[in-house]
Amino acid sequence: TCSLLFTGSTVGSLVGTILLERIVNFLGQFYPSLDQHTYLPAVSFFDRLFTKNVLAALPYGVGHSPSKARFSSLVLGGLLHPLFFIVMGTARNYPALLLAYAIAAFARSFWTGEHLNFYVVSTPKKPLGVLLGCWCIGSFSAPLVCQTLMAEGILWKHFYLGSLVISAIALSLTIFSFRPTRNEFLADRKAALDAIQIMPSAHIPGSDTMIQPFHEGKVRGSSTRPLLLALSIPYQWAFSLFAFIYSGSETTFQGFIVTYLLTNRGSSPDTVGYVSSGFWGGMAAGRILWGYYCTGLTFTQRKHVIHACTGVSFLMTILIWFVNSTIENALSSAVVGLMYGPIFPGTLGLCNDVLPGDVHMVSMAILTAVASAGSAVLPFITGIISNKDGMRVFCYVTVSQTVAMFVLWLFFPSSPPVRVSSSA
Repeated sequence: TCSLLFTGSTVGSLVGTILLERIVNFLGQFYPSLDQHTYLPAVSFFDRLFTKNVLAALPYGVGHSPSKARFSSLVLGGLLHPLFFIVMGTARNYPALLLAYAIAAFARSFWTGEHLNFYVVSTPKKPLGVLLGCWCIGSFSAPLVCQTLMAEGILWKHFYLGSLVISAIALSLTIFSFRPTRNEFLADRKAALDAIQIMPSAHIPGSDTMIQPFHEGKVRGSSTRPLLLALSIPYQWAFSLFAFIYSGSETTFQGFIVTYLLTNRGSSPDTVGYVSSGFWGGMAAGRILWGYYCTGLTFTQRKHVIHACTGVSFLMTILIWFVNSTIENALSSAVVGLMYGPIFPGTLGLCNDVLPGDVHMVSMAILTAVASAGSAVLPFITGIISNKDGMRVFCYVTVSQTVAMFVLWLFFPSSPPVRVSSSA
């Protein structure tokens, strides 16, 4: 039954991936002809809340603000994810747990979507590894705290309800960190106005600029071309397949290692939960180290480091398979986490270096969506197999997944390919 929870994650991730672009585009709408910033989307339902001049702005079109879309989508995810804790803490039946997992996966799609990852990668220090490392610190702390509370006789449901405090803090920090600044608004407004063809027949209120309304077909056509271009590149499919296997392997390992140790190693229920914390602690360290030091590495060095990480992970899964020791298995789990840490941010970085610049944003969106699908589908398949053959299949699955990553990574280039103009 535990494997069925990944079905909820699969559904939530799938729905989030399908709806993400439409929701983000809706949240980022604004009137570029008005010198006024608002967090509400520029649709007729909210027109009366904007300004008395909004009717004068309507004929001149609606623009898209990336900073507003990024902020609104992150806040929406921050508002939806606490529902997961509420449902988990109050659930009285198994369908409610499935719903909770679906809500959590849907909310995460707004945090791991193209705008946030592309924004982080585009900053000067490219701290994507540090960002994902901080994510892992939370994953390290949660099972540690939960295991401690359960050892004290506190119901696990209280852990989820108490986590609502963390959700409130996270939402506050998100609002403080990502709220659009005046300069970002002006930059988005200028870009939107520049996209409007200049004509002598229309006038922007409060200025001398003459503009023509947006032609929706042109905007829509220009946004679909990068997607088609990205999907036509073989390396896009190769990186997506690698991300699918990696993310599925990561979720499978951390989701089943505790169950494996309980059923096949006879570990103590009071302490086995700390193994999961060791895995996430190792991953947090690996990603933070990668975030700090990857900028000093060449393309070739980064490629070889990730390849070595997959090789060491394979050796650790072999040790878990053949060494019947809870302590050793826990140590190997921490090393696997350490080695897994750099893989995903490193894959995103190398993918950006290999693919043309005009598909970077949509490419990152595809990679993230495929990785989310992998983290839902592969653990679900593992759970189905384990229901028939027992938890001994855990080792077979993790070893085969690390081998698949090691072999697939051999086919990626060791140096950046020569860029060919996409317009050629």
